[in-house]
Amino acid sequence: MARLLNTFKFYLGRLGRVGAVGALLIVASLVYDTALVRPREAALSEQILHNEQARKKAAAQRERLAQTGADATGQPALAPAAAAALRRLFAAADMAGLELDQGEYRLTEVKEAHLRRYQLSLPVYGAYPDIRAFVAQALNADPALALTAMQLRRDSIETIELDALLNFTLYLEAGA
Repeated sequence: MARLLNTFKFYLGRLGRVGAVGALLIVASLVYDTALVRPREAALSEQILHNEQARKKAAAQRERLAQTGADATGQPALAPAAAAALRRLFAAADMAGLELDQGEYRLTEVKEAHLRRYQLSLPVYGAYPDIRAFVAQALNADPALALTAMQLRRDSIETIELDALLNFTLYLEAGA
């Protein structure tokens, strides 16, 4: 052991201070490469493999949804007749000066009648004449639309604005 240490000192002395610092930097870079870089390269290759698998899975899911005619949420694609009816409903809301910010839409199929039934729950906030004008315009614009429920709520007797929950049902043929 002492002989090895003496040999090391001899060669280190021949390198001088600048050579010793250079040798120390080489050893430090080898330790850094072994301790940090190589494990991270392995983790990176593993992450790239995981990303590729996720990309393939997403592409397969998009293809499956395209074949079944469903949208990204897994719901069946909206029929053109239903989309046109919804456009008329939103146009009636605009004409009445109301905004339909959110709503709940459900599709049910009535097999024995060969019908599709879209149930729409729309929360609306506005004055009573505006809400009434919206409902009248929506029902006149689309004969397949029915008002199934209307809930009106006012915070106090003095307020003009109402909170309304309007439940519509849109009846369409099964093929439409």
